[in-house]
This record gives sequence, structure tokens and C-alpha cells, in this order.
Amino acid sequence: MVAAGSEEYEYAIVGGGIAGLAIAEVFARSGHSVVLIEKNERLCQEASAAHHGWFHFGSLYSIFPQNQFLRTMVGGVEDLLDYYARFPGMNIKVGNDGKLAFPPSDAQWFRDEPIEYIVCARNDPDFHMRRFDGVKDYAKKAFFLLTWELALKQFVSRHQRFHKHDWRGPEMASQWIPRAGIGDYSRDVITKPHHPGVNLDCDTHFRVVGFDRPMRPLAIVSDLVRGLIGSGGQIRTNAEVERLEKTAGGTTLHLKDGSTIRARKVIAASGKWLGRFLKRPADAKVVASPLLVAYPAVTGLNFVRMTPFVERSVNHIHHAVDGRTYSVVGGGYSADPNDAAAMARASSKLEDMARAVFPSLAEAQVVESYQGYKTEVIAASGERNYDYFIREIDKGVYAVVPGKFSLAFSLAVNTYMRLTGGLPGKDVKLATVEQAAPFVGRSYHGELVLNALARRDTSGIV
Repeated sequence: MVAAGSEEYEYAIVGGGIAGLAIAEVFARSGHSVVLIEKNERLCQEASAAHHGWFHFGSLYSIFPQNQFLRTMVGGVEDLLDYYARFPGMNIKVGNDGKLAFPPSDAQWFRDEPIEYIVCARNDPDFHMRRFDGVKDYAKKAFFLLTWELALKQFVSRHQRFHKHDWRGPEMASQWIPRAGIGDYSRDVITKPHHPGVNLDCDTHFRVVGFDRPMRPLAIVSDLVRGLIGSGGQIRTNAEVERLEKTAGGTTLHLKDGSTIRARKVIAASGKWLGRFLKRPADAKVVASPLLVAYPAVTGLNFVRMTPFVERSVNHIHHAVDGRTYSVVGGGYSADPNDAAAMARASSKLEDMARAVFPSLAEAQVVESYQGYKTEVIAASGERNYDYFIREIDKGVYAVVPGKFSLAFSLAVNTYMRLTGGLPGKDVKLATVEQAAPFVGRSYHGELVLNALARRDTSGIV
């Protein structure tokens, strides 16, 4: 599938995941000639299709002691309000009271169902000091036992500020909310958890309503494709870049089919394939994390079980495909994607955890797991890096990583400002839904449910 047009562009974006698509759309709407190159038949069909549909506005990152990640996530809300408000489905609005609202619509990007936190208290068995696996594990438990209460007070205080913030006011939310202190703390937002179908002890957990939301990735991708095509951007799918060649005035991209594309600047947004564009491929770390899919949905609750012991955390988001509601369950398990045995162990641990937390999983018609992949550029300290990333790797050639699906919009805006020195346009020109449709696929988990049900209908088993 090839969108017709010139083979010389100002910008060539390699990789049609959410990062590449968002960047291409921003440059196209701002008046630049752009081509988006994707090796698959449709856009956003690898990591961007495999995530569990949890859009991060910063709620989860309120537990971190440092401000950086929370500031970045809340800044993502500001960027959506500033640069994406004119998309029909971008349904974050600022009400007359200065608070955020999420009015529903057929094309909505976000479901107005705040993701809840079922928070592990210090009387939970997670903290029992008589259960430990070696000296290191004992020391970790002792540390968390001493620091968890302070971390939770910060978590609650930052939530208080988010819900109180006046988004019409002069002070930016991304600056004010992370600076919450003990004076912002209130137990008014802490309630007893009520979680039908979820096997968690109400006496060792409490509940805080977060400000993250489940998203509808298909609506987001469709709107961005409409914006890209409507602004004159070109899309080449089933096209894989083999190598880059520096030439006078820019870069020539050599594709596997023998064709070439010339561009003044190239932006590599190729996810787990990014290493091939970096001078040190090892700088791009890919982490595999299992997700479990169950149909019918095991609960209607969108929640995170929050505990300092990451391997004991669990999260659940429910979705629907063709009128069928199903569950996507994640946890704190991850593995090296080159280690098949480690990935299998991570999947097995997630399934064991899910069966313990969701008793109705035993009666589900579909229970399948798969691996999601997340690409990070390693921080100087070697720790996990949750920020988006922009780096010039050669003259006129840039590598980008969104950090999370949720940050692709901030990444797009900041890539534009970094490369042009100006601000992107805010007006969007939309192609029709029908024009965008050939480039848009389903989420991986939605497709998995439909395929499993189709197999059951034809064979009598799943």
C-alpha cells in the first residue's frame, strides 16, 4: 500500500508506531512535506497495539519520590490541551470550574473511568518480615516497611493537588502538582475498597481514585491518520528501510524493495528496531512484559494493586471489541526478550497471580497471554527511563523513543520544537474516516479475543 506523492521530502519518519505517527502528523499539519515509512501493512501494529490501554496522566508516578516523571506525565495533559484540542475525539476539556472533564462521544480518545488504586497497607502479608528470600529480600522489606507510609502520603497529596488544580489559572499543572507537600495531605480521598470479583483483602488495603484513564487507541490512531493525510502527509506501508546514506543536502533512505527516498532530515521512531539506527545499539534496551487477556471480563473495575514489591503488583483494564467486554491483566513481571525461558516464566507468574486475584478466571472462555515490548534508552545511571527521548545521532538524523504510548504527543510537540525552533500549528485538517481506514488496525488484545472466539466457533474449543 503506497500513498502517491513525491519521493523527496523535508522529513522522513521511519516507524509507524504511535510515536512516528504523532510526529509525522505534527510536522504535516505545520506545513512541512512529510513521509511516514512503516514496514507493516498498517500503522501502530507492534508495541503500539500490544499495550494494555492505560493512558498515563501521572497518577501512577505520584508514588515516585522525584518530581521528574510526574512532571513529564502531567505535562502530557497540557500538551494535549494545547495542541490536540481540535481533534474530534480528543475529549479532555476544561470545565467552567477549571477542572478536567471527559465528555463521552462516539470517537472519544479516553473513557471517563478513573483508574483506581487499591493500595497495600503495612499490615498486608507483603510486609511480613517472617517471609523473605535471603538477606537482600529481608533488607528490602525492612526498607519498604519504614518508607512506605511516607511515600503514600506524598502519593495522596499529589492526587489532592491534581484534583484541586484550576487548569484555567496562570500556574502550570506540571509545575504545581509535583510540589505537593504534607500540607496537601488529607484522608478524605481514602476509602474502603469495594471490588466485586477481585480477591484482595479489604482489611489490608485502602482505595484512592486516580486520575489516569483507560483509552481507546483505535480512535486515537484513526484521528492522527486522518490529520496526517488531511494535511498532505504521505504514508508508505509495507516498506522497510535497509540503510541510510548521507548525501548532499540530506539523507537518502534505501528501502528493501530497491526504491529510495530523499529527505532533508530523518527521524527514526522504530521502537524495538531502534538499535540499528544508533551508534551504540546497546543504548536501546528492549523489555518484554507479559499481558494476560480474558473473555468475558473478570471484573468491571479498572484498578492497580499498588505495593512497593513490584512483583506483587497487578493491574486490570477492561475493554470491548465488537460488543464483547474482555479483561487485560498486567503485573510487575518482565524479561529479556532474547531469553525465551525467562519470558515463559514471567508469563506463568502473571497467570498464577491473575488466577489468585480473579477467581472467575477459571470460568473464562478465553485465557491467553502475550508479550508486550517496551523500548527505552538507558539512563546514565542504568535505571529504568520513563521519559521520552530525542537525540541527534548523525547530522540531520534523529532517534526518538516515546517512553510510553501516553507520551507520544509530548514527544511529537517537542521533536517539532527541537528540529525547527518554532511551535507547531494547532489547526488540523482531517481526511475522512474511510480514507484513514486502510492504515488502521485493531489492538493486539482485541484481535486476540476475536480470533480465539472464531477458533472456538469453528472447532468447538478455544
